[in-house]
Amino acid sequence: MKFTFTQSSMAKGLSKVMGAVSAKAPIPSLSNLHLKLNGSMLEVTGTDLDLTITAKVELVESEGEGGILVHARRFQDIIRELPDVVLEMTVEDETRVLLKGNGIGIYTIPAGNVADFPEIPSVDPQFSFGLSNDVLRRVITKAIFAVSHDEMRPILTGLLFQLRPDELRVVATDGHRLSRIIRNDISYQGDSRDVTIPMKSLSTLMKNLSDEDDLQIGIAQSRAAFTTNSHNLITRLIDGNYPKYEGVIPQSNPGRLTVRVDEMMAAVRRVQIFASQMSKQLKLEIQSDKVVVQAEDPDTGGRAEESIACEYTGNPLEIAYNAGYLTDILKQIDTEEAHFEMATSNDGAVIKPTSQMDGEDFLMLLMPIRLR
Repeated sequence: MKFTFTQSSMAKGLSKVMGAVSAKAPIPSLSNLHLKLNGSMLEVTGTDLDLTITAKVELVESEGEGGILVHARRFQDIIRELPDVVLEMTVEDETRVLLKGNGIGIYTIPAGNVADFPEIPSVDPQFSFGLSNDVLRRVITKAIFAVSHDEMRPILTGLLFQLRPDELRVVATDGHRLSRIIRNDISYQGDSRDVTIPMKSLSTLMKNLSDEDDLQIGIAQSRAAFTTNSHNLITRLIDGNYPKYEGVIPQSNPGRLTVRVDEMMAAVRRVQIFASQMSKQLKLEIQSDKVVVQAEDPDTGGRAEESIACEYTGNPLEIAYNAGYLTDILKQIDTEEAHFEMATSNDGAVIKPTSQMDGEDFLMLLMPIRLR
Protein backbone atom coordinates (compact mmCIF):
# COMPACT_ATOMS: atom_id res chain seq x y z
CA MET A 1 0.00 0.00 0.00
CA LYS A 2 1.38 3.37 -1.04
CA PHE A 3 -0.06 6.87 -1.16
CA THR A 4 1.06 10.47 -1.56
CA PHE A 5 -0.34 13.65 -0.06
CA THR A 6 0.64 17.22 0.70
CA GLN A 7 2.00 18.06 4.12
CA SER A 8 -0.65 20.76 4.61
CA SER A 9 -3.59 18.46 3.88
CA MET A 10 -2.33 15.80 6.31
CA ALA A 11 -1.57 18.38 8.99
CA LYS A 12 -5.10 19.74 8.66
CA GLY A 13 -6.62 16.28 8.96
CA LEU A 14 -4.50 15.39 11.98
CA SER A 15 -5.50 18.59 13.77
CA LYS A 16 -9.14 17.46 13.61
CA VAL A 17 -8.48 13.93 14.85
CA MET A 18 -6.05 14.50 17.70
CA GLY A 19 -8.77 15.77 20.02
CA ALA A 20 -9.99 12.17 20.29
CA VAL A 21 -6.57 10.73 21.19
CA SER A 22 -6.03 10.37 24.92
CA ALA A 23 -2.67 11.44 26.35
CA LYS A 24 -2.98 8.62 28.92
CA ALA A 25 -4.58 5.83 26.92
CA PRO A 26 -5.84 2.92 29.06
CA ILE A 27 -4.90 0.46 26.29
CA PRO A 28 -1.90 0.86 23.95
CA SER A 29 -3.87 0.83 20.69
CA LEU A 30 -5.70 4.03 21.71
CA SER A 31 -2.39 5.89 21.35
CA ASN A 32 -2.50 5.11 17.63
CA LEU A 33 -4.25 6.51 14.60
CA HIS A 34 -6.06 4.21 12.19
CA LEU A 35 -5.09 5.06 8.60
CA LYS A 36 -7.39 3.51 6.00
CA LEU A 37 -7.01 3.90 2.25
CA ASN A 38 -10.35 4.52 0.59
CA GLY A 39 -9.85 5.30 -3.09
CA SER A 40 -8.48 8.82 -3.47
CA MET A 41 -9.08 9.54 0.21
CA LEU A 42 -7.22 8.53 3.34
CA GLU A 43 -9.49 8.13 6.37
CA VAL A 44 -7.63 9.00 9.57
CA THR A 45 -9.35 7.92 12.80
CA GLY A 46 -8.59 8.49 16.45
CA THR A 47 -10.63 7.42 19.46
CA ASP A 48 -10.65 7.34 23.26
CA LEU A 49 -13.71 5.03 23.17
CA ASP A 50 -16.04 7.83 24.25
CA LEU A 51 -15.16 10.12 21.34
CA THR A 52 -14.24 8.99 17.83
CA ILE A 53 -13.17 11.33 15.03
CA THR A 54 -12.49 10.40 11.42
CA ALA A 55 -10.96 13.00 9.09
CA LYS A 56 -10.73 12.70 5.31
CA VAL A 57 -7.38 13.56 3.75
CA GLU A 58 -7.37 14.04 -0.02
CA LEU A 59 -4.54 12.13 -1.70
CA VAL A 60 -2.43 13.03 -4.70
CA GLU A 61 -1.99 9.39 -5.71
CA SER A 62 -2.80 6.02 -4.15
CA GLU A 63 -1.91 2.41 -4.80
CA GLY A 64 -3.29 -0.69 -3.15
CA GLU A 65 -5.78 -0.92 -0.31
CA GLY A 66 -5.99 -1.64 3.38
CA GLY A 67 -5.05 0.11 6.58
CA ILE A 68 -2.32 0.54 9.17
CA LEU A 69 -1.85 1.92 12.68
CA VAL A 70 0.73 4.62 13.48
CA HIS A 71 1.55 6.28 16.78
CA ALA A 72 -0.57 9.43 16.90
CA ARG A 73 1.74 11.92 18.63
CA ARG A 74 4.88 10.86 16.82
CA PHE A 75 3.16 10.95 13.43
CA GLN A 76 1.69 14.39 14.07
CA ASP A 77 5.06 15.69 15.32
CA ILE A 78 6.95 14.67 12.19
CA ILE A 79 4.23 15.91 9.82
CA ARG A 80 4.15 19.25 11.62
CA GLU A 81 7.91 19.71 11.28
CA LEU A 82 8.09 18.91 7.55
CA PRO A 83 7.81 21.57 4.82
CA ASP A 84 4.67 21.79 2.68
CA VAL A 85 5.77 19.37 -0.04
CA VAL A 86 4.27 16.21 -1.50
CA LEU A 87 5.01 13.30 0.82
CA GLU A 88 4.90 9.59 0.14
CA MET A 89 4.04 6.87 2.63
CA THR A 90 4.77 3.24 1.85
CA VAL A 91 3.55 0.41 4.06
CA GLU A 92 6.44 -2.04 4.11
CA ASP A 93 4.68 -4.53 6.36
CA GLU A 94 2.51 -4.50 9.50
CA THR A 95 5.40 -3.25 11.62
CA ARG A 96 6.71 -0.21 9.77
CA VAL A 97 5.87 2.59 7.35
CA LEU A 98 8.36 4.63 5.31
CA LEU A 99 7.77 8.37 4.90
CA LYS A 100 9.76 10.39 2.37
CA GLY A 101 9.53 13.33 -0.01
CA ASN A 102 11.52 15.69 -2.20
CA GLY A 103 14.17 17.55 -0.26
CA ILE A 104 13.61 15.70 3.01
CA GLY A 105 15.02 12.58 4.60
CA ILE A 106 13.52 9.12 4.97
CA TYR A 107 11.65 8.29 8.16
CA THR A 108 10.79 4.82 9.39
CA ILE A 109 7.64 4.93 11.47
CA PRO A 110 6.70 1.93 13.66
CA ALA A 111 3.28 0.57 12.69
CA GLY A 112 0.62 -1.79 14.04
CA ASN A 113 -2.09 -4.13 12.84
CA VAL A 114 -5.53 -2.57 12.39
CA ALA A 115 -7.02 -5.64 14.08
CA ASP A 116 -5.68 -4.24 17.37
CA PHE A 117 -7.67 -1.02 16.97
CA PRO A 118 -11.10 -0.77 18.62
CA GLU A 119 -14.06 -1.19 16.32
CA ILE A 120 -14.95 2.18 14.84
CA PRO A 121 -18.53 2.92 15.93
CA SER A 122 -21.31 3.81 13.54
CA VAL A 123 -24.51 5.70 14.25
CA ASP A 124 -27.84 4.60 12.82
CA PRO A 125 -29.73 7.77 13.70
CA GLN A 126 -33.24 7.71 15.07
CA PHE A 127 -33.31 11.50 14.69
CA SER A 128 -31.36 13.72 12.32
CA PHE A 129 -31.33 17.36 11.29
CA GLY A 130 -29.10 19.97 9.70
CA LEU A 131 -27.73 22.98 11.51
CA SER A 132 -25.58 25.87 10.38
CA ASN A 133 -22.12 26.14 11.87
CA ASP A 134 -22.83 29.64 13.15
CA VAL A 135 -25.91 28.53 15.08
CA LEU A 136 -24.17 25.48 16.54
CA ARG A 137 -21.16 27.51 17.64
CA ARG A 138 -23.42 30.09 19.23
CA VAL A 139 -25.63 27.73 21.24
CA ILE A 140 -22.63 25.78 22.52
CA THR A 141 -20.66 28.92 23.42
CA LYS A 142 -23.59 30.49 25.24
CA ALA A 143 -24.11 27.42 27.42
CA ILE A 144 -20.83 25.57 27.86
CA PHE A 145 -19.40 27.95 30.48
CA ALA A 146 -22.05 26.75 32.96
CA VAL A 147 -21.25 23.03 32.63
CA SER A 148 -20.28 21.30 35.87
CA HIS A 149 -16.85 19.73 36.34
CA ASP A 150 -18.05 17.53 39.21
CA GLU A 151 -17.58 13.92 38.10
CA MET A 152 -19.80 12.82 40.99
CA ARG A 153 -22.75 14.22 38.98
CA PRO A 154 -21.88 13.08 35.45
CA ILE A 155 -25.18 14.21 33.92
CA LEU A 156 -24.21 17.83 34.66
CA THR A 157 -20.83 17.48 32.91
CA GLY A 158 -22.57 17.67 29.54
CA LEU A 159 -24.91 19.99 27.67
CA LEU A 160 -28.58 19.12 27.44
CA PHE A 161 -29.92 19.23 23.89
CA GLN A 162 -33.71 19.30 23.74
CA LEU A 163 -35.14 18.72 20.28
CA ARG A 164 -38.67 19.88 19.54
CA PRO A 165 -40.39 20.50 16.20
CA ASP A 166 -38.72 23.62 14.73
CA GLU A 167 -36.89 24.18 18.03
CA LEU A 168 -33.60 23.39 19.75
CA ARG A 169 -32.94 24.11 23.41
CA VAL A 170 -29.43 23.87 24.85
CA VAL A 171 -29.01 23.97 28.63
CA ALA A 172 -26.10 23.73 31.06
CA THR A 173 -25.89 24.17 34.81
CA ASP A 174 -23.49 23.44 37.65
CA GLY A 175 -25.97 24.28 40.41
CA HIS A 176 -24.55 27.80 40.89
CA ARG A 177 -25.41 29.16 37.45
CA LEU A 178 -27.54 28.08 34.54
CA SER A 179 -27.67 28.96 30.87
CA ARG A 180 -30.55 28.21 28.53
CA ILE A 181 -30.64 29.17 24.89
CA ILE A 182 -33.57 28.39 22.59
CA ARG A 183 -33.46 28.50 18.81
CA ASN A 184 -36.85 28.35 17.09
CA ASP A 185 -35.52 28.44 13.54
CA ILE A 186 -34.39 24.81 13.36
CA SER A 187 -35.44 22.53 10.50
CA TYR A 188 -36.41 19.56 12.68
CA GLN A 189 -39.79 17.85 12.49
CA GLY A 190 -39.26 14.64 14.46
CA ASP A 191 -40.43 13.56 17.89
CA SER A 192 -39.33 15.40 21.01
CA ARG A 193 -36.04 14.07 22.33
CA ASP A 194 -33.65 15.06 25.14
CA VAL A 195 -29.99 14.03 25.03
CA THR A 196 -26.96 15.07 27.08
CA ILE A 197 -23.70 15.43 25.14
CA PRO A 198 -20.28 15.52 26.89
CA MET A 199 -18.59 18.91 27.10
CA LYS A 200 -15.30 17.57 25.69
CA SER A 201 -16.99 16.30 22.54
CA LEU A 202 -18.67 19.62 21.85
CA SER A 203 -15.52 21.62 22.60
CA THR A 204 -13.60 19.45 20.14
CA LEU A 205 -16.34 19.79 17.55
CA MET A 206 -16.24 23.59 17.71
CA LYS A 207 -12.48 23.59 17.16
CA ASN A 208 -12.87 21.40 14.09
CA LEU A 209 -15.65 23.26 12.33
CA SER A 210 -14.74 25.43 9.36
CA ASP A 211 -16.89 27.97 7.58
CA GLU A 212 -17.29 25.82 4.48
CA ASP A 213 -18.57 22.76 6.35
CA ASP A 214 -22.18 21.64 5.99
CA LEU A 215 -23.18 20.02 9.28
CA GLN A 216 -25.58 17.13 9.76
CA ILE A 217 -26.44 15.85 13.24
CA GLY A 218 -27.70 12.32 13.84
CA ILE A 219 -28.80 10.97 17.22
CA ALA A 220 -29.16 7.29 18.11
CA GLN A 221 -29.91 5.55 21.39
CA SER A 222 -26.51 5.98 23.00
CA ARG A 223 -24.44 8.02 20.53
CA ALA A 224 -24.58 11.13 18.40
CA ALA A 225 -22.80 11.83 15.13
CA PHE A 226 -21.77 15.24 13.78
CA THR A 227 -20.88 14.88 10.11
CA THR A 228 -19.36 17.43 7.74
CA ASN A 229 -17.79 17.08 4.31
CA SER A 230 -14.32 16.88 5.89
CA HIS A 231 -14.76 14.81 9.04
CA ASN A 232 -17.10 12.78 11.20
CA LEU A 233 -17.31 13.05 15.00
CA ILE A 234 -19.10 10.34 16.98
CA THR A 235 -19.63 10.76 20.70
CA ARG A 236 -21.29 8.74 23.38
CA LEU A 237 -24.24 10.33 25.13
CA ILE A 238 -24.28 10.74 28.89
CA ASP A 239 -26.76 8.31 30.39
CA GLY A 240 -29.32 9.58 32.88
CA ASN A 241 -32.08 12.11 33.30
CA TYR A 242 -31.12 15.77 33.29
CA PRO A 243 -32.57 17.73 36.25
CA LYS A 244 -35.88 19.49 35.65
CA TYR A 245 -34.32 22.89 35.32
CA GLU A 246 -37.46 24.79 34.29
CA GLY A 247 -38.77 25.00 37.86
CA VAL A 248 -35.54 26.65 39.03
CA ILE A 249 -35.89 29.67 36.73
CA PRO A 250 -37.89 32.41 38.52
CA GLN A 251 -40.88 33.66 36.57
CA SER A 252 -41.77 36.79 38.54
CA ASN A 253 -38.73 38.47 40.05
CA PRO A 254 -39.96 42.04 40.72
CA GLY A 255 -36.65 43.93 40.67
CA ARG A 256 -35.40 45.21 37.33
CA LEU A 257 -31.76 46.24 36.96
CA THR A 258 -30.12 47.48 33.75
CA VAL A 259 -26.38 48.18 33.60
CA ARG A 260 -23.80 48.74 30.89
CA VAL A 261 -21.91 45.50 30.42
CA ASP A 262 -18.51 47.12 29.88
CA GLU A 263 -18.80 49.27 33.01
CA MET A 264 -19.96 46.37 35.18
CA MET A 265 -17.28 44.07 33.80
CA ALA A 266 -14.51 46.60 34.40
CA ALA A 267 -15.65 47.26 37.97
CA VAL A 268 -15.93 43.54 38.75
CA ARG A 269 -12.47 42.81 37.37
CA ARG A 270 -10.84 45.52 39.45
CA VAL A 271 -12.74 45.00 42.67
CA GLN A 272 -12.42 41.20 42.67
CA ILE A 273 -8.65 41.58 43.11
CA PHE A 274 -9.43 42.44 46.73
CA ALA A 275 -11.96 39.65 47.28
CA SER A 276 -11.33 36.69 49.54
CA GLN A 277 -9.37 34.06 47.68
CA MET A 278 -11.60 31.40 49.19
CA SER A 279 -15.10 32.76 48.54
CA LYS A 280 -14.43 35.21 45.65
CA GLN A 281 -17.34 37.15 47.11
CA LEU A 282 -18.47 40.43 45.59
CA LYS A 283 -21.16 42.43 47.34
CA LEU A 284 -23.53 44.56 45.27
CA GLU A 285 -25.50 47.38 46.84
CA ILE A 286 -28.20 48.19 44.31
CA GLN A 287 -30.03 51.50 44.41
CA SER A 288 -32.28 53.26 41.91
CA ASP A 289 -29.44 54.98 40.05
CA LYS A 290 -26.24 53.15 40.98
CA VAL A 291 -24.66 49.82 41.87
CA VAL A 292 -21.91 49.83 44.48
CA VAL A 293 -19.53 46.90 43.91
CA GLN A 294 -17.55 45.93 47.01
CA ALA A 295 -15.05 43.29 48.04
CA GLU A 296 -13.07 42.69 51.20
CA ASP A 297 -10.49 40.12 52.20
CA PRO A 298 -10.52 39.70 55.99
CA ASP A 299 -7.28 37.72 55.88
CA THR A 300 -5.24 40.54 54.33
CA GLY A 301 -7.29 43.60 55.21
CA GLY A 302 -7.64 44.60 51.55
CA ARG A 303 -10.85 46.29 50.46
CA ALA A 304 -12.21 47.83 47.25
CA GLU A 305 -15.35 49.69 46.24
CA GLU A 306 -16.59 51.15 42.97
CA SER A 307 -19.89 52.67 41.85
CA ILE A 308 -21.42 52.40 38.39
CA ALA A 309 -24.55 53.99 37.01
CA CYS A 310 -27.65 51.87 36.54
CA GLU A 311 -31.40 51.90 36.14
CA TYR A 312 -33.19 49.94 38.85
CA THR A 313 -36.80 49.57 39.84
CA GLY A 314 -37.52 47.71 43.04
CA ASN A 315 -36.59 47.77 46.70
CA PRO A 316 -32.95 48.60 47.50
CA LEU A 317 -31.03 45.35 47.51
CA GLU A 318 -27.80 43.99 48.92
CA ILE A 319 -26.66 40.75 47.31
CA ALA A 320 -23.41 38.82 46.91
CA TYR A 321 -22.10 36.78 43.98
CA ASN A 322 -19.02 34.76 43.17
CA ALA A 323 -16.89 37.16 41.11
CA GLY A 324 -15.82 34.51 38.61
CA TYR A 325 -19.37 33.35 38.00
CA LEU A 326 -20.59 36.91 37.51
CA THR A 327 -17.77 37.59 35.05
CA ASP A 328 -18.62 34.46 33.05
CA ILE A 329 -22.25 35.58 32.84
CA LEU A 330 -21.37 39.09 31.65
CA LYS A 331 -19.08 37.70 28.93
CA GLN A 332 -22.08 36.06 27.27
CA ILE A 333 -24.06 39.30 26.87
CA ASP A 334 -23.81 40.60 23.30
CA THR A 335 -25.77 43.81 23.82
CA GLU A 336 -24.32 46.99 25.34
CA GLU A 337 -26.50 46.59 28.41
CA ALA A 338 -27.48 43.62 30.56
CA HIS A 339 -30.89 43.15 32.14
CA PHE A 340 -31.14 41.57 35.61
CA GLU A 341 -34.44 40.34 37.07
CA MET A 342 -33.97 40.10 40.84
CA ALA A 343 -35.93 39.43 44.02
CA THR A 344 -34.12 39.10 47.37
CA SER A 345 -30.55 38.47 48.50
CA ASN A 346 -31.34 34.73 48.65
CA ASP A 347 -32.93 34.34 45.22
CA GLY A 348 -31.34 33.67 41.86
CA ALA A 349 -31.19 36.48 39.30
CA VAL A 350 -32.34 35.97 35.74
CA ILE A 351 -29.92 37.75 33.39
CA LYS A 352 -30.61 38.50 29.73
CA PRO A 353 -29.41 40.72 26.92
CA THR A 354 -31.61 43.80 26.52
CA SER A 355 -32.67 42.57 23.08
CA GLN A 356 -32.80 39.06 21.64
CA MET A 357 -31.52 37.90 18.26
CA ASP A 358 -34.07 36.82 15.68
CA GLY A 359 -35.16 33.24 16.29
CA GLU A 360 -33.54 33.10 19.72
CA ASP A 361 -34.46 33.24 23.40
CA PHE A 362 -31.42 33.41 25.69
CA LEU A 363 -31.26 33.71 29.46
CA MET A 364 -28.95 32.85 32.33
CA LEU A 365 -29.52 32.28 36.03
CA LEU A 366 -27.00 33.21 38.71
CA MET A 367 -27.41 32.08 42.31
CA PRO A 368 -26.19 34.38 45.11
CA ILE A 369 -23.85 33.43 47.92
CA ARG A 370 -24.43 34.18 51.56
CA LEU A 371 -23.42 37.68 52.58
CA ARG A 372 -20.49 37.78 54.99
